[in-house]
Amino acid sequence: MSKKITFTAQKREIFGKKTKTLRSQGIIPANVHGDIDQPISIAFAKNSFNTLYQEVGDTGLFYLTIEGDGKDLPVLVDDLYIDPVTNELLHVVLKKVNLKEKISAQVPVELIGENTIAGAVVVSVLDSVEVEALPTDLPEKFEIDISKLTQVGQSVSYQDLVYDKNLVTLMIEEEELNNPIVILQEQKEEVEEEPTPETEVVGASEADKSTEEAKSPDAAPAE
Repeated sequence: MSKKITFTAQKREIFGKKTKTLRSQGIIPANVHGDIDQPISIAFAKNSFNTLYQEVGDTGLFYLTIEGDGKDLPVLVDDLYIDPVTNELLHVVLKKVNLKEKISAQVPVELIGENTIAGAVVVSVLDSVEVEALPTDLPEKFEIDISKLTQVGQSVSYQDLVYDKNLVTLMIEEEELNNPIVILQEQKEEVEEEPTPETEVVGASEADKSTEEAKSPDAAPAE
């Protein structure tokens, strides 16, 4: 990314189940690992992190300042823990990186434009693509303009992605370059299956049998 993005956090002294208190105050617990001697426990304001994450996403490098430390740590968002019921952010994991060493990362695929082909639907095969690059050279995302797909059967493959091939390497085999990432397919109409004559006969027979059993003096009364 062209500009230096900084973010401030505080050292965290609360752990385990007690972190629920932090969340109730709008504070998110987090950890830093990676190219450091030992993990660091930190915390920061939820709203501030949400604003940061909208800008950097999973591949944007930013510099973390921990109050009382004074150092700027180059980090990436490594993982987010989300409550599956409430969809609330519970915990963040940051990864400190070495700016001189290449790393692998999943770069998200973003579809732009609109599909204007009647009777066709755009199918995303992948949501992200794994690449290798220096932390400062990681693409923010791969944009695919689906409006350029003009015929059913057309696709966008790995080799169609736009990126600096001198700085970024796709983590795939050469024979996979033609594998599709997005495909324009014919939209199939859902057809409700009508019951076959055999099914109808069986149904009628079972109904008749139930009626006969109900008329029988030995049939048990309904409870």
